[in-house]
Amino acid sequence: MRQNKEKKFEKIYSKYKDAVFGICVMYLRDWQLAEDAAQETFIKVLKKHSGIKDEEKLRSWIISVTINVCRDKLRHKSRREIPSANVPRSASTNNDDIKLSLSEAISRLTPEQREVIILYYYQNFTQPEIAQLLNIPSTTVVYRIREAKARLKELLKEDLR
Repeated sequence: MRQNKEKKFEKIYSKYKDAVFGICVMYLRDWQLAEDAAQETFIKVLKKHSGIKDEEKLRSWIISVTINVCRDKLRHKSRREIPSANVPRSASTNNDDIKLSLSEAISRLTPEQREVIILYYYQNFTQPEIAQLLNIPSTTVVYRIREAKARLKELLKEDLR
């Protein structure tokens, strides 16, 4: 029985570790804090994953747990302005510079805008799924995405000057 639970968790971990860590890095903008948040997420998953059989519900639940852990980390540290200095940079090419500029621009969004952008564009959730995950109306999701895109456009125009 215990072996089955461990194997199931190992399968879940290998399938979702990159997505969870990616969300944590983009959300928290601090490599060490993201590692802590990802670890905490999987501890929670280990304790409570056995009741979820549907794969899509499991994915949504894991992402929801990840976001809540990240929110808690931000609240705990009283961090509103999130520095981008602690995110490692890879060898720079033109394409990397563009990605880095976008990543830095995303880090300047409000936490609410950042989370909908991460979920919509990086995790490919639909707007209704995001609304359900965040427990907010679909119209709020649409509004946040629109506002975030406008802010990103503004920030990226400034960056190109």
